[in-house]
Amino acid sequence: MSKSARYAANRSNGIVKALDHGMELHRKGRFKEAEASYRKVLGAAPTHVGALRLLAILSHECGRNEEAETLLRRVVAIDPNFALAHRNLAHIVSLLGKEGEAAYHYAEASRLDPTDKDAMLEEARIASDVGGDFERALAIYDRGLLIDPKDARLHRGRGKVLAELARFDEAVGAMAEAAKLAPDDAVVHYHRATILSKAGDKPGAAESFKRAAELAPNDADIWLSFADVMRDMDQPQAAVDMLTRAIELNPNYAAAYSNLGNILADAAMLEDAIAAHRMALKLNPNVSEIYNNLGSALQNACRAGEAVEVYLRALQLNSGSDAIYWNLALCLLAIGRLEDGWDLYGFGFASKQRIPFRPFPGLLWQGEELKDKTIMLWREQGVGDDLRFSTCIDDIAEEAGHVIVETDHRLVSLYQRTWPHLTVRAETDRATGLGNYPEAEIDFDYTAPMGIAASMRRRRLSDFPATPRALVADPARRAEARAWLDSLGAGPKIGLTWRSGLRTPIRDLFATRIADWAPLVERGAILVNLQFGKPEEEIREAAEQHGLIVHQMPGLDTHDDLDGVAALTAELDSSTGLWNAATEMVGALGKRASIYMHANHSMQLGTGTLPWRPNLKIHPVMPGFERAPLVARIVDEVFAELSAKGKI
Repeated sequence: MSKSARYAANRSNGIVKALDHGMELHRKGRFKEAEASYRKVLGAAPTHVGALRLLAILSHECGRNEEAETLLRRVVAIDPNFALAHRNLAHIVSLLGKEGEAAYHYAEASRLDPTDKDAMLEEARIASDVGGDFERALAIYDRGLLIDPKDARLHRGRGKVLAELARFDEAVGAMAEAAKLAPDDAVVHYHRATILSKAGDKPGAAESFKRAAELAPNDADIWLSFADVMRDMDQPQAAVDMLTRAIELNPNYAAAYSNLGNILADAAMLEDAIAAHRMALKLNPNVSEIYNNLGSALQNACRAGEAVEVYLRALQLNSGSDAIYWNLALCLLAIGRLEDGWDLYGFGFASKQRIPFRPFPGLLWQGEELKDKTIMLWREQGVGDDLRFSTCIDDIAEEAGHVIVETDHRLVSLYQRTWPHLTVRAETDRATGLGNYPEAEIDFDYTAPMGIAASMRRRRLSDFPATPRALVADPARRAEARAWLDSLGAGPKIGLTWRSGLRTPIRDLFATRIADWAPLVERGAILVNLQFGKPEEEIREAAEQHGLIVHQMPGLDTHDDLDGVAALTAELDSSTGLWNAATEMVGALGKRASIYMHANHSMQLGTGTLPWRPNLKIHPVMPGFERAPLVARIVDEVFAELSAKGKI
């Protein structure tokens, strides 16, 4: 039955006049008088669905949604085929939080009126955004496009759900069509930019965000998302400018302040980042992600105790976040709460922040008895972590029938020489949980990453050995290194590392420069390179600009040839510099050394020292530390140690 026919069935001249008068008053915003006219109609014809629907709409416009819901339910009960009433009812119950029922009535509206694209759009929105049923939403959009292939809204919605289904090529195509049909619609360009960004086309996303911002320059959300893409494209100043614009438009925009804090943290402007995150929380104290961002900035600023409280608050708001639990674990370890920190250590793998990801369902060691069992321990993270956690191998070897160690291929010979009674082999990327480790090839009863083994065997500071087993360098290569060191002339040969092998603004906060270590040379030392990460340019500049020579052993690749690095390090008279994989190697070889590292690191376990390496003297530093006094203290210690050993 058509709408006009439905009205005609109930019309008398008096009803017609009252209804038309009410509609005219309604259009003019004279709601009380309009309501009186509608009720006059209903007094004469209580089942007049047209008057009931119009009164419901008026009730909604007056903020009386419950009343509107009741009226519209009467309408669809009287006339179940009234498509527009179903759409109106769907809108009202959606506002009242009844999205499931709204979906039903939108579906009824589009079934009864296949040309009602608005109903289809809302039905698809609920299916995707509320129900997560992207396939159903896609089918609805496809049905709508059969009716009107020129509706940009349908193409836009289709593109969004295709992106959710990770069908990015199709999603990009759908959004391109939407932009073609609605070139001046900022919303279309915004969503197109978002999808291009997800698809990995950052330049394309930037262009679309630019167009969206041109069309809607006062939309703070566009500037926020545009800034994210600029950050991803390594254009931090542009991102800051855009976030500043978003904040100018919306001074209470917590997300903009938090994102600004992230960019400042990326640039190692930690105190400014902390201030930005705190402002974000002042504006919106109920977002776990902002607490997590603040905690990360505090952590990088060596303020682990403060970060613990922030992460705990984040978990109150989002108790299911593996990443937050992992961050909390590190901070608990940093402040000396070892058992609490180790209990959460596994979240590093659950959050995919510890690598490599090698799941072994049913085979992961949970502390079971190892007598007469074979356990396979595998490397996690980088070389420094591998060396540090290798101090637990002896503990496990004493308990187990046999131990297999899978490590970085660069460490295999060094480890096998040190533990000849164990099986040492190069790691693979295989795992039973990844489906690439056939059952027939499993030669162990249990397995665990080295850090998990440490979490079980280093629960208290008293669990750390006073003298961990020293790695055994290759005697023949030691002899080669000794001969080369002797060829450098008189003076103590001191290995130097001054920065992290992986360079970031945060890591560079704790870096020194070769020139800072001139006092070693001034006191007669000969500097030898132990630095990872292609230091040749820095070494050349130190020689040209400061006359400082850092010797590099011919033919030794300090990154790939770790057996050679171990041999050279074992023959040095001393080593110093930043705590990194190179100085971990110094400690692992049982050599004494004075080094520096950032304060309150998780691996200090609240001690200000490295319990893993009692032979390393640690100088903790905070961001912004003064390099000259630090170097002076370390140089004095180095020469005191050399004197005690009779090296000078």
